[in-house]
Amino acid sequence: MAKKETERQAEQQGDEYLTIEKLKGINKTPDAVYQGMCAANGWQKGRAVTPEEYWEAQRRFLGSAIGGK
Repeated sequence: MAKKETERQAEQQGDEYLTIEKLKGINKTPDAVYQGMCAANGWQKGRAVTPEEYWEAQRRFLGSAIGGK
């Protein structure tokens, strides 16, 4: 039910929002990177974001130091 509500909210806002699972497939994000991105951003299954927001989160995650230092 939450997934339907998230997609409905995305449609109402008019931007191109996709679930993070779809964007993971489109961007061919490795599982370890995807799980790390979700943990770092507090994202849960079914979250809808713009492709730009996903790409920026991936760039930040891959560019960060291990251990956060």
